Amino acid sequence: MAGRIPRAFIDDLLDRVDIVEVIDARVPLKKKGKEYWACCPFHNEKTSSFSVSQNKQFYHCFGCQQHGNAISFLMDYDHMEFVEAIESLAAMLGLDIPYEKGQAPAPPNKGSDSLYTTLQQCTDYYLQQLEQNPAAIDYLKQRGIGSETARTFAIGYAPPGWNSLGGERKPLTEAGMLIEKDNGQSYDRFRHRLMFPIRDRRGRTIAFGGRVIDAGDNPKYLNSPESPVFHKGNEIYGLYELKKAVQKIDEIIITEGYMDVIALVQHGVKTAVATLGTAINNDQIEKLFRVCKTLIFCFDGDAAGKKAAWRSLEQCLVSLKQGRLARFLFLPEGHDPDTFIQQHGKQDFQTQIEKAATLTEFLFATLLSECNIKSLEGKSQFIDRLRPYFMQIPLQSLKDQILGEVERQLSTKLDNRLLKILGHEKPAVESYLRIPEQRWTPTRLAINLLLQKPSLADTTGTHHELAETRIPGVDLLLQLLDEIHEQPGISTQNLLDRFKGNEHEAHLYKLAATQPAIDDEESIDQMFADCLERLQKNYIEHRRELLIDKMQGGESLSETEKQELKQLFTNQ
Repeated sequence: MAGRIPRAFIDDLLDRVDIVEVIDARVPLKKKGKEYWACCPFHNEKTSSFSVSQNKQFYHCFGCQQHGNAISFLMDYDHMEFVEAIESLAAMLGLDIPYEKGQAPAPPNKGSDSLYTTLQQCTDYYLQQLEQNPAAIDYLKQRGIGSETARTFAIGYAPPGWNSLGGERKPLTEAGMLIEKDNGQSYDRFRHRLMFPIRDRRGRTIAFGGRVIDAGDNPKYLNSPESPVFHKGNEIYGLYELKKAVQKIDEIIITEGYMDVIALVQHGVKTAVATLGTAINNDQIEKLFRVCKTLIFCFDGDAAGKKAAWRSLEQCLVSLKQGRLARFLFLPEGHDPDTFIQQHGKQDFQTQIEKAATLTEFLFATLLSECNIKSLEGKSQFIDRLRPYFMQIPLQSLKDQILGEVERQLSTKLDNRLLKILGHEKPAVESYLRIPEQRWTPTRLAINLLLQKPSLADTTGTHHELAETRIPGVDLLLQLLDEIHEQPGISTQNLLDRFKGNEHEAHLYKLAATQPAIDDEESIDQMFADCLERLQKNYIEHRRELLIDKMQGGESLSETEKQELKQLFTNQ
């Protein structure tokens, strides 16, 4: 029998998993604004009221009020037990569950999926073929790839024959391993190539990349086509191996090829990944940012590399939330990560990483190279070119940094007209408390903001004195603050999970799913501070009236109470 699963592991699991992926695999979601929506799977409806928040990692139905996190969704939708749901998510992420007592239960026998089984059989076959082919092994050695690294990435070899793969034809064709001809015959897609399995989060082979060994063969790289288990725009090469090898991931280096990843790992740089022959997209960037906060895009220093880097910058902008950092590394022309680290070694490569440009530096360097800002027309052109990128950035502090750099580069103070052109109009914090249709009170809004961004509590005290005011909702606000102070860094989904079974659970999920019209980090900070200030004023008024009533009722105030009353009038 399995032992207890530690709370810390469950919290970490919920922080790592992407609830959008979990739910979208079962209930197709459509993105509208910041959230994902679908018709609720838990009750019949014609309009979408089922909301899934990728940022806060929970779901909430505004119709039937069903809510929860990735674990509760699997329990409700797939009818899993609590432990089974955790085991399913852990398997998806390739994590071992650290049971506190006893042994982990044997996984349930649900039968093997034919495509996954077929692809694993191909992996095993290619590994076997590599062992039997000295020329392929010599090629790996020439490329500086040792046997341990080759095993880590399960590198194999596809022999030159046209019909080398055995097995059932239908799943092989469906998985993209065979190509069907017009006459109904088929032949192997991969021949006389090094084979790189592409693995999903659970470590299952879902596709292959094949690289030629002989220089004259074309194309140099050949990838599996899309299949029911492989969608290249969703996958990242090397991410499974990275997460398995590195416990604490501080940064991820994004390269353009399999050999770049393997060469870097061979030389001790174990945090490299690669896209699958296409430009990186925002979904992939979000996946990587969920693993760590710093992404370093590594490109060749030529024109093609800079063009690819610019596409990556464009995809990054909307994901630049608090704590996230994107940097851009351009290697000397003629080098890619593979050739550079082979020639110069790990230390020089790390030196290059330290020189990587920030997103702001790359943004300005590119736009300034296109505009002559010494002329009025050039300055206007620069502002026009900057505007669409500037407006996509959600982080206000980064926007302020960019505005400061604009003023420095243009040698001019940005007036209201230029700020308006850039779309830089801060929302008025006070106005949110005056919108009647939102029914925001300072307490309700403070709770909402705290659920959006629990780290707001890091800069405030417990405020237990507010309990005296008996303002509706204050007790719940104080409970939230206590939970966050007890576990600094807690995420929204884990904070909500602390209230499972609590009388306030449904109300908190509903409130967390309600978005005030706010889209930047700085305004959230200011708004939360404003709410607390208003509540503090209510406390001061309450306490002052209490002491005055006591004095007018004929009771004497102690010296401490007299000093307090004096201070309360000073703070009014």
